[in-house]
Amino acid sequence: MILRKNFLLIAALQIILISDFVHARVYIDITSPVSKRFPVAIPDFKVVEGNDTSGQLAGIMNDILVSDLTYSGFFDILDRKSYIEDSTKLKLTEKEINFKDWSVVGAEGLVKGGIILKGNDLIVEIRLFDVILERTIIAQRYVGKAEDVRRIMHRFANDVIESLTGEKGIFDTKLLFVSDAAGNKEIYLSDYDGYNVKQVTHNRSINISPYWSPDGRSILYTSYKEGQPYIYLFELYSGKEFRIAAYDGINIGARWSPNGKEIAMTLSKDGNPELYVLNLETKEMRRITNNSGIDVSPTFSPDGKKIAFVSDISGNPHIYVVNSDGTNMTRLTFDGKYNASPAWSPKGDKIAFARLDGGSFDIWIMNTDGGEQIKLTSNSGNNENPSWSPNGRYIVFSSTREGRAVYIMRADGGGIQRKVTRDTMRQMEPAWSPFQR
Repeated sequence: MILRKNFLLIAALQIILISDFVHARVYIDITSPVSKRFPVAIPDFKVVEGNDTSGQLAGIMNDILVSDLTYSGFFDILDRKSYIEDSTKLKLTEKEINFKDWSVVGAEGLVKGGIILKGNDLIVEIRLFDVILERTIIAQRYVGKAEDVRRIMHRFANDVIESLTGEKGIFDTKLLFVSDAAGNKEIYLSDYDGYNVKQVTHNRSINISPYWSPDGRSILYTSYKEGQPYIYLFELYSGKEFRIAAYDGINIGARWSPNGKEIAMTLSKDGNPELYVLNLETKEMRRITNNSGIDVSPTFSPDGKKIAFVSDISGNPHIYVVNSDGTNMTRLTFDGKYNASPAWSPKGDKIAFARLDGGSFDIWIMNTDGGEQIKLTSNSGNNENPSWSPNGRYIVFSSTREGRAVYIMRADGGGIQRKVTRDTMRQMEPAWSPFQR
């Protein structure tokens, strides 16, 4: 199935005006452990022109933006009941807005928006203002379709995050996951918040271990559709599929290198399950490990120089790290009955993993040398398969606390562990996409 139409960017005219004064002011210091939340007012978006569904659409837009900014942890969204501005007028310019009406209720930021909906054609204009300096921070105009509304608001939320923190937002990123909703384990795709679920594979077999390419245009996965576990590469935009590894025995756990030129995987073609790396240009397959244990779940460091993986060479499965040329294999974990699914953080300073200890799996993080191991989940079923957001601030994982679902949490374990599974659909093995390009 060709998924091209599902991945096309919105046909949008965007106007981004960020004045020089913005760069001179630090709105949100994300490096500070005690940074206070930025108070922002987000009044209802106004329907400039529309039909019977326009008001509902405007409300959905507000809800998406509030949800995104709230979950970032950087903002305090002020209660709309406290607003005193005349809500019947649009007021989208600095001259029209009485900023004192907003400063008096405690706002330092203000988001105003208006929409025009003609049939299914949508025009959205949104602006972010600095209430204190009474100036425009962002002014954007989007042209698209009514069904693009979630993508539009996620993109604007990203712009708010980047303008006020200097860091890219993750709100238009995607999740891959495995589900048996169609009767067999197939690969699916959704927005980061669980909406817009789309089925990727349709082979009515067992498909597992999905993973994104560094550019977000292709995925790797293992499938039993030919009777044996083979590794496939699927191009999301063209719908083309290629078999990457189909040796005798097992072919599982494929992961791209950061530069997209190599793929690490586990193969048992030589007898024992070992790590191998395939060079996509030369087609050379080089062996990384050579021991009596079972070596699985490879994950490259962001610089591509190291690979973390799981091995039972010492008895129970533990996390190890090895240079990408196969030298200097080092054990990182020593506790727990079973340590699994390591995931290297985008910043290169942490490794997330799942550990069985005390009867259930939980998500842990540790330094890349094995130090400072911290438990992030507890007393909530089995929590497995961690995957980092591309900015390294959040972790997505699967949990059995309410059936089999996917959750997102902050990488420090704080805040709410947010369920992103939207219905009774069983979801597992999530993988977070890179930033959209």
